[in-house]
Amino acid sequence: MEMFNTFDLNFLLCLGIILTIFSIFYYIAAKKQTGAMAKIDESLKRQNQTNQQLGLILNELRRSTRLLSVLANIEPDETVETSLEALHEGEAQHKLYVGNIDYTATESELASYFARYGQVEFVNIPVNRYTGKARGFGFVTFVSKEDAERAMALHGTEFKGRQIQVNFAKERDSA
Repeated sequence: MEMFNTFDLNFLLCLGIILTIFSIFYYIAAKKQTGAMAKIDESLKRQNQTNQQLGLILNELRRSTRLLSVLANIEPDETVETSLEALHEGEAQHKLYVGNIDYTATESELASYFARYGQVEFVNIPVNRYTGKARGFGFVTFVSKEDAERAMALHGTEFKGRQIQVNFAKERDSA
């Protein structure tokens, strides 16, 4: 009987040592994985910020191209201001505000969702400058006004589990 008790104690002691060693290795591996995931998250965050900055640059290049094309066709009695106003109004008619977007939605997913109604020129989902997370709304710019009007049919439809709101975008006051 005493032999079994010694055997049981030795077995339990060895089992305890093995479990302790396993726990230590598991803790180290989990810590390394957490660090790697944090680096990946930071890298994705930087990539998203870069993509958004590139999108803004692309948008500004498109606006500049439109402005230059408008300026090139100015009649002698027209002013630059009226041409700029016409350009600005034309762009606003192609741009849609999309509200109540799921916070995990990407610009490419939103573009794909709206692409069935026409050629999408540009998509922007603004992010909080401090957290880097989406703010729950976005903008979709179409090549033509007609495409944007057709896309208004998506108002009230479900996108990524949320009922979205679609309206023509209004320009923000500069003041």
